[in-house]
Amino acid sequence: MDERLHKRLHLVQAMLFGLPGVLLGGTVALVGVYSGLMQETRLLSRLLLVCWGAAGALGIVAWFHLGAGFLLQGRPGLQAVGRLWWALLALGALAAVPAVVLGLVVGLTERLEGFGLLLFGPPLLLPAAHLAWLRWRHGCLQDA
Repeated sequence: MDERLHKRLHLVQAMLFGLPGVLLGGTVALVGVYSGLMQETRLLSRLLLVCWGAAGALGIVAWFHLGAGFLLQGRPGLQAVGRLWWALLALGALAAVPAVVLGLVVGLTERLEGFGLLLFGPPLLLPAAHLAWLRWRHGCLQDA
């Protein structure tokens, strides 16, 4: 596939998976930060909630930054981005893991509505993985 096709594919992934992931996952991440700051429970649980929410929010910001770099500059734009952005994207992916596990466990054992938790952040994993693959895959794009 050439770079133009990968850009189009990323746009489709961003619309189908990124938009719901950003809207639902971003909302949950920010509510997590807010709840962690406002609740009056143990410090460890508050800190965990704030860190988890911040990791998700930072992952979303990193995904926007990396996706924009790819769409505007192509694969060289992905390779020029600093490691911090990739680390933030990985942190956001790590923050999505509890939603995946909880959604699968609840969906398979309790109620089918538990699968709805898979919409709260994990859809961003597909376009994020595509960007990472484009960044580290050597020779995958032909010159257009």
